[in-house]
Amino acid sequence: MERTHIVRILDHHGDTQLTFDPADRAAVDDLERRFDDLMERNFVAFDVSKHPGRIITAFDPGASEIIISPRFAGG
Repeated sequence: MERTHIVRILDHHGDTQLTFDPADRAAVDDLERRFDDLMERNFVAFDVSKHPGRIITAFDPGASEIIISPRFAGG
């Protein structure tokens, strides 16, 4: 049975939804590189599958849905 997971990137392009099968090593590697690049650019990621709202700092291919967005500044 195929398990489709999703990474949603919210940025100036809108809401980009990237789906992947966690068993597909090439897809996981590609998303991990994208994730790391966005974290270096001061984005923040949330695992909204098992622990809604939990901030994550490393890509977790076991998370069924991750949302990545720019950091928000309050004030």
